[in-house]
Amino acid sequence: MLTPAALPALHAALAALAEPVDGWLLFDFRGLNPIMAAVVGPETVGSRRSYVYFSRSATPVALVHAVDAELWREWPSAWRRVVWVRRDELPRELAALVGGRTVAMEYSPGGAIPYGDYVPAGTLELVRSAGATPVSSAELVSRYCSVWTAEDLAGHRRAAAILSEIARAALARIGKRAAAGDPVSEHEVTRWVLEAFDRAGLVTESPPSVSYGAHAARPHYDAPAEGSSPIVPGQLLLFDLWAREPCGIYADQTWMAAIGPPSPLAAELWTVVRGARDAALDLLRARLQAGEPVAGAEADRAAYAVIAAAGYGDRIVCRTGHSIDRVGLHGLGPTIDDTESFDSRRIIPGVGFSVEPGVYIPGEIGLRSEVNAHARADGLDVTPEDYQRDLIVV
Repeated sequence: MLTPAALPALHAALAALAEPVDGWLLFDFRGLNPIMAAVVGPETVGSRRSYVYFSRSATPVALVHAVDAELWREWPSAWRRVVWVRRDELPRELAALVGGRTVAMEYSPGGAIPYGDYVPAGTLELVRSAGATPVSSAELVSRYCSVWTAEDLAGHRRAAAILSEIARAALARIGKRAAAGDPVSEHEVTRWVLEAFDRAGLVTESPPSVSYGAHAARPHYDAPAEGSSPIVPGQLLLFDLWAREPCGIYADQTWMAAIGPPSPLAAELWTVVRGARDAALDLLRARLQAGEPVAGAEADRAAYAVIAAAGYGDRIVCRTGHSIDRVGLHGLGPTIDDTESFDSRRIIPGVGFSVEPGVYIPGEIGLRSEVNAHARADGLDVTPEDYQRDLIVV
């Protein structure tokens, strides 16, 4: 549950908005809005509609149904809690709470940014009828939920270094087994990695993606326990792994290796994908160093331009990167996306994300190169420090 100690940071996020609002109105119904749970606490997710209003300076107010009131027993006693029962009470209480005010909500005009579009259309109508003007909370969510602390960054760097070591060791082991005529399977590699995470004290939400040959053209391929491919000389291996320290920030990396000498197509596509990754990083770094605004969509376009110029623009199937924050591997902050959505959110100092462009030719080959980045006021941190520059050959 949110505590008074967190309120100064929330007020600071409200005060820093480029377009000021009177407050932040959070809404949830049966877990529809993960941002409400992230801000207030998952224990407040109930079976009835609930609202929480944070003004720029006044006491926070929770507007909850009587059935769910018990879930709010830890709500600070110094803050207000209004309990409603009948449907005709709700509009009156909302009008008293936010009437005449401009309020940030998890709403994205036109559904442009689905990662922050959780308030139903009917609820927006209800809020407007109460006399309030709802606007997008996208920037507010970035500032309050997705900015890393110094401790977050340090933990992420440690996890990233360990992942890099695990990946390189696994690839070397794969190569030795392939050369000896005793190839490992994709699934066997996933077991190696999970065991290595345990030894290193890292945790993960799901197993790594180990994709050999044509399987690498399937971005979310999950190697089955029975029937996964043996990793033999002649094709590429896409190796995507992610983990974090307990309560830390995820590191998420994708490594590419040729099992034996790479084909001309594999070598070409590696150069293209690496160039796209570096184009996105270069744009972000240059803008941040210059103190100029930059949006995730712009970095996605920079990566796309490289891939399209090489003739593979129609082989892109997803955005260039996702947010990473304390909420999880796929966080609530800005994404590197002008492909699936138009993410116009600014990359502000402190946010983190992946940069992972790829080219996927179904049934034949797939390549992706993934690093993580953390924005600073004067530049960009990229992890791991020894991120992949050349196609690994084992």
